[in-house]
Amino acid sequence: MSYLALGLVAGLAAVERKGFLQAMLSRPIAIGPLAGLAVGDAASGLFVGAPLELLWLGAVNLGAALPVHEALGTCAVAAGTALALHGLGAAGIGGPAALPAAAALALALCAPLALLGRRADRLVERVNERLYARAEADLAAGDADAAARVNLYGLALPFGIAFVLAPLGAGLAALLIPPLLERAGAAGAAALAVGWAAFGGFACASGAKALRAARARTYYLGALGAGAAALLAVWALRRTW
Repeated sequence: MSYLALGLVAGLAAVERKGFLQAMLSRPIAIGPLAGLAVGDAASGLFVGAPLELLWLGAVNLGAALPVHEALGTCAVAAGTALALHGLGAAGIGGPAALPAAAALALALCAPLALLGRRADRLVERVNERLYARAEADLAAGDADAAARVNLYGLALPFGIAFVLAPLGAGLAALLIPPLLERAGAAGAAALAVGWAAFGGFACASGAKALRAARARTYYLGALGAGAAALLAVWALRRTW
C-alpha cells in the first residue's frame, strides 16, 4: 500500500508540474514530505526535499523548456530514504549518521530518475502533438466531448510514467541501502554523512546561481556567514556546558 500511495503522489505531481494546475506543489520542498508521508516518514522526506529544492531551483517548466524531472527524482529519493531508514531500524542499525548516510545513497541511486524523466517528457511531448491533431479533428467534426477526452489522455501518460518509476527507484533504494550501510560500518556511515553535508553546500551554491536577483551573491554569502556563525556559537555553548 505504501508503494501504491507513493505512485499516486508521484503521478499526480508529474501531472501538476506541467499539465494541470501548476501551483508549485510538485516542487521538491513540497513533494518531498508528501512522498515521505506516503511511505510513513514525512520528516525524512522534508530532510531530503530541502536541499533538492535548492539543487533544482532552476528546473522550471517555461514554454517548451524540458528541465530535469525534479518531481520524479525527489519522490524516489525521499521515499527511498524513508524506506531505507525503516529497513535499518528493523535490522537494528542506527545512529546519528543513519539518516544523512541513507539520504546520500538514495540520492546516488535515485537522482538519475530525474534525467530519465526528462527523456520521458520528450516522449510525452511527441505523443501530445498527435493528440493535439486528433483533438482538432474531433472539434472539426463537431465532437467536443471526444476532444475533451483526448486532453485527459495527454495527462495519463506522464502520470503513468511517474507512477511506475518512483516506486521502482524507492524500492531499489530500500533493497540496497541497508546491506550497504551494514557493510560500511560506523566509519563508512560517518563518511557518507559528511558527503551529504557537502552535497547540501553544493545545493546551496546551485540555488544561489539559479537566482536572478541583483543581490543573489550578497544574500548567499550573508546566509553562509550566518550559518557558520550559528555553528560556531553552538559549538562554543556545547564546550561551555
